[in-house]
Parts: sequence; structure tokens; C-alpha cells
Amino acid sequence: MKALKVLLISLAALVAAMIVIPLTILAGLFVWLKLTEETDEEEMELDDAV
Repeated sequence: MKALKVLLISLAALVAAMIVIPLTILAGLFVWLKLTEETDEEEMELDDAV
């Protein structure tokens, strides 16, 4: 019974990791995109001024 409980807990942790890790990566990419998007706009404004 104890082995079954350990197996279920490890399976639940694995499923949680499979959900959380990709969401964290996507959130990081989204933040990076937003940060680089702002700097790209500033560079474009500088190019237009030149």
C-alpha cells in the first residue's frame, strides 16, 4: 500500500511538472518578447530621426 501511495505521489508530481514547466517557459518568452518589443520601437524611432 505504501508503494502505491509513493507511486501516485510521484505520478502527480510528474504531471504537475509537465504542466508548470512549459507554462513557465511560455511566460518567460512572453516577458522577453514584450521587453524586446519596446526596445525595437525605440530603435525604430531613432532610425526615423536620422
